Amino acid sequence: MESIISKGNTVDEAIRAGLKELNAAREEVSVEIIQAEKKRLFGIVSRPAIVKITKIKQMQSVTKEIEETDSLEGKVWLKDGKLFYRCSSSQRPTITVGKGVKLFKNGEEVNGTVELEENDELQISVEEDEKIDAKWDVTMDKRKIQAVLTIEPAVRRRYVLKDIPPTKHMHLQAHLETEVEHDVQYEQIIEKLKELHIVYGIKESNIMEALQATEKTSVVIAEGIEPVEGKDGWVELKVGNENARRPKLREDGTVDFREMEMITNVSDGQLVAVVHPPQPGVPGITVTNEVIPFRETHPVTVQLGKGVAMSEDGTEIVAVQSGRPEIIEKGRTVIVSIIPKFVHQGDVDLSTGNIRFKGDIEITGNVQDEMEVEALGNVVIFQNVNRAKIQAQQSIFIHRNLISGTVISGENKIVLSELALLLDEIKQKLERMILAIRQMIMSSKVQDKDIYFLIRRMLDTKFHSLFETMKQYQNICRNKREHISEQWIEMGNKLQSYFFAEKPNHFHSYKGLENLLRELNIFISQHEQHESDLIELSYAMNSVIRCSGDVIVFGKGCYNCNIYAGGELKVNGVLRGGEAFARKGIKVREVGSSMGVTTLLAVPKGETIQMDRVWEGTVIQIGKKKYTFYEEKRLIEAKWDNEKDDIILHSTSS
Repeated sequence: MESIISKGNTVDEAIRAGLKELNAAREEVSVEIIQAEKKRLFGIVSRPAIVKITKIKQMQSVTKEIEETDSLEGKVWLKDGKLFYRCSSSQRPTITVGKGVKLFKNGEEVNGTVELEENDELQISVEEDEKIDAKWDVTMDKRKIQAVLTIEPAVRRRYVLKDIPPTKHMHLQAHLETEVEHDVQYEQIIEKLKELHIVYGIKESNIMEALQATEKTSVVIAEGIEPVEGKDGWVELKVGNENARRPKLREDGTVDFREMEMITNVSDGQLVAVVHPPQPGVPGITVTNEVIPFRETHPVTVQLGKGVAMSEDGTEIVAVQSGRPEIIEKGRTVIVSIIPKFVHQGDVDLSTGNIRFKGDIEITGNVQDEMEVEALGNVVIFQNVNRAKIQAQQSIFIHRNLISGTVISGENKIVLSELALLLDEIKQKLERMILAIRQMIMSSKVQDKDIYFLIRRMLDTKFHSLFETMKQYQNICRNKREHISEQWIEMGNKLQSYFFAEKPNHFHSYKGLENLLRELNIFISQHEQHESDLIELSYAMNSVIRCSGDVIVFGKGCYNCNIYAGGELKVNGVLRGGEAFARKGIKVREVGSSMGVTTLLAVPKGETIQMDRVWEGTVIQIGKKKYTFYEEKRLIEAKWDNEKDDIILHSTSS
């Protein structure tokens, strides 16, 4: 405690002298008067004043130290890595040992909680530092386009003791601190790249960035060049717009046909298409500096149909007559033709007679009772079709309504599609039959001479359904012969001779089986249907609609109609009564009626039926399985579940 004794003739003089010596202000000290001054006659001082001056702050510090000393009784604390404690007569501090630290009391390790006694000797230590080594690797993708460095830096973990203030019970534990150590060197990465023969496209900056990462990271450190694929020669149509043939939908749901270019027409001498040569590709480079080849490109083969001619340099196709340009692609061959167009002003009725034309037909009026319109191209009717028949080899557009009529688009393609599906089913059964026979041959149970009799037995048992499939195929060939080529009939006869021969022939061997399957695969691939014809109309009632492609009903809907779509069926309104089949799925806003009118919707396995609203009495069919609705449902999607082998319904409300 800093204090002094100060003298003066008076108390004030002694205080001033003491303040000067302490270099303190009056309010910073306390003054104790030890002796007051004494004066004799005439003011002569006979005894000086004596005072004791002490700084107040030092007094407070001493007082606080005394108070703190008293408050430490019965407590333990940690300071600078050392334990201190004080016991009182009524209180002994306790310590619970936690993670990362060891406590020794009087030389013995303490586990759990311990009570301290006066004069106990305490020692503490923390667990040793732990280091996790770095992990890293350089990998390439299969094509050697990229090399990636994945690195997880080294980490050192150390336990640190932090000060703990005085407390009656101490939870003693060390705090874990981690420090990233960058042990992986740049030279190690470069050496690894050499081992992997990576020499191209090395990214130095990415390597340095990865080496300084504070957590696991993956960085591209070398990158090659992807090859640029070339493009085969192609024919570019220079007139028309395929997207423009759909009508424009107004906000109120109606259709504006004035904004619709139904069919593009060209005039004599007009440029129809441009023939582009193939564009070669550019080779790529791997990170190991190897060349990546590109696919070889091929020129397009152009076949000129009716109404077109080729320029002398073989780059332009020009119309030599008026009509609609048609481009058909078959592999690398493109057939370009001009389809003539016939425009009929007004109605088609008894006064005009039926209309048949080898091109496109456009009718500005109605098609009346019992009349027929037939075209090799498209048919466009701007008014209604009443109890009449419309047939086209391509698309049909009816701006208004179809009442008690028949509309058929792409009948030839429908027949061929049905035959192709049957052939695919036959192919699948033939594959299973070959597999079964192969297993028997490998087990020496069957020889080539036995195959005929084995097939007969299989057709009577496991493959009995093949007979029905072949029967359907033959019936279509017989009844629709005018719509198919002789190739389909010949394939049917070959299958008939194989499966249903009355005696063995050259087909009945294992090699004959494989040859038949190979021929069947080639035939199916060569006769795949790529054209997408469609029928579009506003409303239909009591009618038959058949299309090789999509059927779109954009108005009120269909009532009591029989519909076949080789593509997708879309009904923006109501589908009430009748039957509808679509090979690529059905989407309908409302199906059935509140009166329970039976309506059937069918699709093959793998396709879906989507219904915004479905009424009681509606029947859906997927594959050969049917499901009947017994109550109204909304926002339903029906599809086939292979695991359950059944139809499942899924709500699309979410």
